[in-house]
Amino acid sequence: MSAISRWFVAVTAVVLLAPIPLASAAEGEPPTLRFGAGSKKGGFTRLAGVLAGGLAASGDRVRLDIQHTKGSCDNIKRLLRGELDVALVQYDVAAEAFKASVTPPDDGADDDEDGAFGGWMCKITADMARGADLHLITALTDGAVQMLVRRPVRIDEFDQIGDAPIYLGKDGSGSFETAKVIVGAAGHTVEGLNLFEGGSGEAYAALRGQELLVMLRTTERGDDEIADVVASGLASINPLPEDVLNRLIDGYPYYRICQVEPATYPGLEYGVPTVCVSTVLLTATFPDDPEHPAVSDASVDALLDAAYLVAKTSDLKIKPRASGFAEKEPIPLHPVAFERKRTALWRSIGEGAALLLALLLGGFFLRRVLRRRGYLRDPLSAGLEGHLSNPLVPFAGFAVIVMAATFIVWLIEHDSNARLRTLDDSFWEMNTFATGNFSTETLKTPSARFVGAVATIMGLGALAWFTAALTNIFARDQTRLFQRRRDHLVILNFREDMLQLVRLLRSPGPARHQAIHVMVPEELPSRVRIQLAKVKALTIHQENPEVPDNLIGLRLHRAARVIILEGEATSAGEVFHPLRIARAVHQAAQTTARGGDRQLSAATGRPALAGHHLSGPAQLGLPKTLVETSEDDPDALFAPFRGWLHAINARQLTFVWLVHAAAEPFFADFFTGVVSFRDDNAEVYSAAPPPWLIGRPWIVARRTLYSVEGTGAVLPLGLYRDAEEVEPGDRLMVNPDFEILVQASDLILALCEDASDLLRALRRSRKVAAEQEQRCRRGSAERSP
Repeated sequence: MSAISRWFVAVTAVVLLAPIPLASAAEGEPPTLRFGAGSKKGGFTRLAGVLAGGLAASGDRVRLDIQHTKGSCDNIKRLLRGELDVALVQYDVAAEAFKASVTPPDDGADDDEDGAFGGWMCKITADMARGADLHLITALTDGAVQMLVRRPVRIDEFDQIGDAPIYLGKDGSGSFETAKVIVGAAGHTVEGLNLFEGGSGEAYAALRGQELLVMLRTTERGDDEIADVVASGLASINPLPEDVLNRLIDGYPYYRICQVEPATYPGLEYGVPTVCVSTVLLTATFPDDPEHPAVSDASVDALLDAAYLVAKTSDLKIKPRASGFAEKEPIPLHPVAFERKRTALWRSIGEGAALLLALLLGGFFLRRVLRRRGYLRDPLSAGLEGHLSNPLVPFAGFAVIVMAATFIVWLIEHDSNARLRTLDDSFWEMNTFATGNFSTETLKTPSARFVGAVATIMGLGALAWFTAALTNIFARDQTRLFQRRRDHLVILNFREDMLQLVRLLRSPGPARHQAIHVMVPEELPSRVRIQLAKVKALTIHQENPEVPDNLIGLRLHRAARVIILEGEATSAGEVFHPLRIARAVHQAAQTTARGGDRQLSAATGRPALAGHHLSGPAQLGLPKTLVETSEDDPDALFAPFRGWLHAINARQLTFVWLVHAAAEPFFADFFTGVVSFRDDNAEVYSAAPPPWLIGRPWIVARRTLYSVEGTGAVLPLGLYRDAEEVEPGDRLMVNPDFEILVQASDLILALCEDASDLLRALRRSRKVAAEQEQRCRRGSAERSP
């Protein structure tokens, strides 16, 4: 044969045998793409039909020539040979083909040896894939590997399968290739398993006939055929072992960890861990082969528009994504898809910035409105120390640390870590990290471990801060009690020999938990001040007690008691007299009770000094005040204040008690027991009478309190009548006359172990009195003829 003949035959063969790259289109008609789908009744074909409808609905710019194939393996091989323009391929198969295409050739190997064996998925060889540049248009759907196991068998390791029949899928399908990888991650090969030959329909029939133990299916979660089998109770969804999942992701990072959610199938009450793989839309270009032109940018743009359209209108679970569908995504995006991704990213950044700016402006204006209306204080009035000592600040900081670490670690590892499948898993792991339980085995990637280490350090710091703040609060409980200005005790004109009084007030008893404010003179010895400073809940003030302005800060109108002591001569020869202090107390209490307005006398127009003429609301704000007097002070000296002030000659009382103790030795023990407030002693307590008892004679109250059962022993002693018309010396009535009537302003005095015993007895007294009256009436009726 001549050289011309050989050339003619070669050209003719090339023309006749070379595949047609694009279907020819008549002038004015949209181009037609050769589209690789799957079997006629398979999921790829349904998806291709939906995309074709989306293209028609989005402008009919491109048409599809849907070609039925054997699945992902057939599609990728045809795509690499240039027989298809666009194809649906499982991403693990596509990624393996891409890795084969970028594998550098071995210069020392023979071309026949290079193509003799393909170790990549679907038996793709490097020689087969090297001439094609694969490009990802978009990911469309997700499929989950679901291991169906005949009930009641549960499989924790693949070794438990043994020689039992197992179905992995049709040879050459993407599902079969995925199952091979999973079996390999478990340490087995498909050649060592008893594979069930046949299609998926035959496998389901064998499972119903109890001829099949395990099925591995890569399909969408909620598949109807799987739902029927699970609902029938023949099989259940078995989780993939955690070690298999981790080895699978480490070796084949084209999957991502996911789970079959609860209630996906009938009776599934918990999440089942597994791996997911996406179905992607793939195209290929051949830079060195001009006979295979690339798909135009306009066609890719039309395919993307159709994908986003059918994602909103189709019943299929289509979710177009350019990234985030696998642990690693080595296949580069098509330039059109990349430009769309970048535009969407900048749009998201702009929207986020606008939202953040709107929130900042809204918060700024809201703060201004709240400050103008007085709901917020001036920020300068609250110092940094106050915020740092607030335990809510580190608690909120700890919560922010945990939540931020949860979200960041989940974003990094939820596709590759079986322990962090959900945000809930990540949340509890980060909680353990933030409390100091850091573990390198929990997290896999260096970035996630770095976030975990930061969360551990910051979490421990926040917990230490929180603990310190709480400790500070408990330690400052005494300080806060010092500064309390309600129901507190005030001692004015303190002197050294009254230390025993302070110790008595701090002994067990009703006043033990009340704050004490002591105003001391400058000449008080430092050793006495040191002893006072050791007393709990006691605040020392060094002021002149005769100046009303010095007493205003003590909030005397809210004080439980004010005690005025006789003073000692100062170094300057000055003595603070109780009378002048009483006048200052009166003026300061009236000033603070009226919000700073001083009460003026109607006669003189000057601040009022006496309080006996006040009644009703005018007398509110005057504290119960005890003033120490002596024999040198006549009774009339404190008469103007008798409405709220009680003059007590302490020395005379002391002498009287000493005389009684000397004459009657038992008196000393009794007196000590009454005032010591020990647990096993009874003390004198007072309480207001109940409404039913007001207007009744004292004998009724006395008899009723004696008869109350179910409480500690209550011994009624008498009444304390705090009435203006009663002289101070006559207000205490011990064992009063039986016929004296109880008034609303009276206090019932009783000897009991605790104040609560007296209160309970008074609450039950009405019922006891009614029962006594009924018994009396029945007794009278029985005695009557």
